Amino acid sequence: MVTTRWRRVVWAALAVLLVGLFAWRTAARQWEGWVEEGRALGRAHHALEQTHPGWSFPGKIVTSAVPVDAGLSVRRLIAEAKARGYEASCAERRPGSFCETKSWVEPRDGGALEPIELGALVGPDAELRTHLPLSEAPKALVELILVAEDREFRSHRGVNVSALARAVWRNVTRARYSQGASTLTMQVVRALTQQTEKKLSRKLREMGLAVGLEAELGKDAVLGMYLDTPYLGQRRGGLSVCGFSEAARHYFGADVRRLSLAQLALLVAILPSPRKLGPVRAPVAAKARRDQLLKDYGKLHGVDVTAALAEPMTLAPEAVARDERFPAYVSAVRQHLEAALPPAVLYGTGLVVEAAVDVPLQADGEALFPAKALAYEEAAGITPKGTLQAVGVAVDVESGALKAVYGGHGLTGTGFNRATQAHRQPGSSFKPVVYALAFSQTAPDGGPRFTAASTEPNSPRVFKTPRGDWRPYNVSGEASPTAALAEGLAWSQNIATASLLEHLGGPAPLKAFANEAGFDTSAYPDELGLALGQAEVTPLEMARFMATIANGGRRVDPSPVVSAIDLRGTQRVGPPKPAERVLTPEAAALTRDVMRLVIEYGTGGAARGLAGEAGYFGPAIGKTGTTDSERDIWFVGSTPKLAAAVWLGFDQPARIGAAAADFAAPLWGWWLGRRARLEAPPWPDFSKEPKLLKQAICTETGLVPNLGCRAIPAPFIPGTQPKAQCTVDHAAQDAGPAHAHESFWKKRQRILDEADGGRRDAGLGATP
Repeated sequence: MVTTRWRRVVWAALAVLLVGLFAWRTAARQWEGWVEEGRALGRAHHALEQTHPGWSFPGKIVTSAVPVDAGLSVRRLIAEAKARGYEASCAERRPGSFCETKSWVEPRDGGALEPIELGALVGPDAELRTHLPLSEAPKALVELILVAEDREFRSHRGVNVSALARAVWRNVTRARYSQGASTLTMQVVRALTQQTEKKLSRKLREMGLAVGLEAELGKDAVLGMYLDTPYLGQRRGGLSVCGFSEAARHYFGADVRRLSLAQLALLVAILPSPRKLGPVRAPVAAKARRDQLLKDYGKLHGVDVTAALAEPMTLAPEAVARDERFPAYVSAVRQHLEAALPPAVLYGTGLVVEAAVDVPLQADGEALFPAKALAYEEAAGITPKGTLQAVGVAVDVESGALKAVYGGHGLTGTGFNRATQAHRQPGSSFKPVVYALAFSQTAPDGGPRFTAASTEPNSPRVFKTPRGDWRPYNVSGEASPTAALAEGLAWSQNIATASLLEHLGGPAPLKAFANEAGFDTSAYPDELGLALGQAEVTPLEMARFMATIANGGRRVDPSPVVSAIDLRGTQRVGPPKPAERVLTPEAAALTRDVMRLVIEYGTGGAARGLAGEAGYFGPAIGKTGTTDSERDIWFVGSTPKLAAAVWLGFDQPARIGAAAADFAAPLWGWWLGRRARLEAPPWPDFSKEPKLLKQAICTETGLVPNLGCRAIPAPFIPGTQPKAQCTVDHAAQDAGPAHAHESFWKKRQRILDEADGGRRDAGLGATP
């Protein structure tokens, strides 16, 4: 019987041992899994492969720096200095000043004018957090953190066993959870996992993760992460202040590297509970904890803290979020980045986004567009029906970089951007797309199918369409049996342009070409009216196409971003993609030189200036566009450097009371002219390749003009110009006066003259 009893005891002991070994192995495997998870957690977060609340770094959008030795004109440098708030001071040349009379600019720091911060990229986490590298953190800040949170940080491996034992004993003896024994590393883990429930299983997992985190990254990297993680307050507007760098700005309005010992101690003192110990809400408790921390710090490090204890707890006024500098441009940057990056990268990796903005051009637009829109409203006697919106966008002809965006009145950096998102009918400003398509066609013999002298019917006629009969008319009321293509585009002949599209095969080839050129044609109707701008486009699309014509036929990528680099130095977005050819150089050159006629001889002459205010006087191309009932008016065009589109209209379409030649063309010219006058002369010209020749042609027949012809100088590829002379007796046609049209300003002046004998001036006046 005894033997049987001992046998049972032995078997029971063996069973307990086996169960214990199995449990130990299971626990060991679980622990190893947590450690490996901690390693992965550290790698992913340190490399910014994971971002979320608790580890989310907002980005910022900045302009490029402007080197003073980059060969820019002094006028350009001074304009850049003014945009940065430099002081006019000719008496003394000091950093941050300029002198127009002596033609110098003195940068604030180094040999370049510093970047301008345009706006922040704060995501849905609503956390304000700025990375503070450990190497740049004040030594006293690091020492204070270790005194307050983890004095044995340098000696443990992520978990402080002795502190844990003390905490377990205290919790057991008090029969409740009163002490957690979290190391600084465990606090980082908590921020990265966002798990805070007071459970034993969570605590054990946190310990394993902490060991893995330290094993993967090392002490310094963990300490560096801690500088960025803690929640330290709330800014007005619902934004959380996180990390010591952002907290320094929030409470003291200063860089953390410039804070005093007492100020650093206050930031560390509120760590346990910014709500209960915050210096704004609980100044007495905050100061008491600050002083105790200073005493502990002084005792532990042998530092005299007398002066720090005596320092008053003075806070800066609550920071107010700064307005975005150029909200329409910031909006365009956000749109571009949202299309290129996932939200976690865009709003969580501390991106520094260098914008392609041309600061003087953008600043001029910000002042010019709202002022002119208001002046136009007053001149036209527009009754209240909303604000007349004036919108402009400009891109670099060669690179496609988005240089300026003005999206209209009342736009914010996160609001609807009329310049890049609003789709409106372009009217006749879309006609260059039709003519570019024509000039790209090849005849069976290998030569061009169309030249500037080719003619199309230009007298009232009926077009048969799937939707029935269509009868377009020329806005001026004039007509002619035919019109040369140069005349059709320069003077915006609707009938001739519709006839040309019919000759090209209708809307299908136009839609295909427009899509290749960068337009979103998904909603374009299958109508001949496309030739006259019945589809909807954005100002950005129009500026992009103008760049394509100006640069010789290469479609550019209109990007507002030069680069976007995260806080680890990884480039997340690069410069615009290389341009792709969509037109032959010959077709682009012919379209370009016919469009020069719009400004030199046609409907776009006001781009040179109006009402005593100079416009753009250098080489330029352009096209006006006015929709039915004058609801949308456009001017699109390009200089050799900048392609730009201007649109005016109401958000809820309504009649403006003026044509594009009256309002849009001069606004385009004023804007581009101001920017051009900052550069040193001479102004550049378009490329001379491929070589074209100019020859006068009859506007109706496209032939060599006779004495009775109205002539226009048209561009030709050598050998394609007309050689036969026009034989039509135009005097016998009684076609009426050529281009008889009374502009808005002439009509207004005539009415004023009739009313008071001409004593009043119809001019708009210059805008400062």
